Amino acid sequence: MNEIGIAAGLATAVLWSATALCFEVAARKVGSFNVNILRLLVAAVLFVGLSLWRTGHLGPHGLSSIAWRDLTLSGLIGFVVADMMLFRAFVLIGARLSMLLYASVPAMTGFAGYVFLGERLTSMNILGMAITSAGIGLAIFGKRSIQATTQSLSHKGILLAIGGSAGQTAGLLLGKRGAGTIDAFSATEVRVLAGLCGFCVVAIFARQLPSLSALFKMAVGLGRSGNEMTVRTTRTALVILIIGGLLGPFLGVSLGLLSTQLLAASIASTLMSLVPVLLIPISAIVFHERVTFLEVAGTVVALVGVALLTI
Repeated sequence: MNEIGIAAGLATAVLWSATALCFEVAARKVGSFNVNILRLLVAAVLFVGLSLWRTGHLGPHGLSSIAWRDLTLSGLIGFVVADMMLFRAFVLIGARLSMLLYASVPAMTGFAGYVFLGERLTSMNILGMAITSAGIGLAIFGKRSIQATTQSLSHKGILLAIGGSAGQTAGLLLGKRGAGTIDAFSATEVRVLAGLCGFCVVAIFARQLPSLSALFKMAVGLGRSGNEMTVRTTRTALVILIIGGLLGPFLGVSLGLLSTQLLAASIASTLMSLVPVLLIPISAIVFHERVTFLEVAGTVVALVGVALLTI
């Protein structure tokens, strides 16, 4: 097993856990749609700056047309389509059921990786993935804050959650195929730029541009229509969002792609799916939330599965 690939996958889960907290705080202050598009804008600026420093070009140089195609599709499907479907599923069926269905991504990735990329897994790989996914599902199911959800069972919501999971799988596999042996940061830049363009199109049709414009004006001191408290709140949210953009779409997604380059996509996906488990101790320490027995049990089971994946 490739140690660097495992380390990159685990690091991705850790970074995404921190990112989730940043984006949760920012979304409460400026709205989830604004967070979605601004996180990619922050990452895009960071990637362009990195590319200029490393190569003197604004973006990746010398990629084949096939690589551009696959990475662009990966960004559009993974960042835009899949996320929008999953977020809508949260509203229709609640976070608990949505995330339980989302835990099927590693299994979907394993099957699709075998069919489309010819990836083969050992019996130990399959056992480790199954145990890890079961632990993640148990931890999600046992979380107090989402057990009390009252959303009715919606067939549309279930289909959207499954569609979002399938979209993440497609985005991951397209990213792996498009990246090939390309530097992970360069490949991720293409994905992020594609996702940003996709969200900009959505923002135009959803008439969200005035809201974004108002945020920028307020952040730089032009939006004086609001009170001073609102201005400070907005600026604080944008600072948190910048930190989240650095940790998530910039570092986290790049390391996640590196993990898929070095490991079977399904194994990398399993490692990156540990975010709900990693959020348990963070929520307990930072937000003083009570941890349930099922959450602890799920964490232990997930860690056993990860240990099997490293054999």
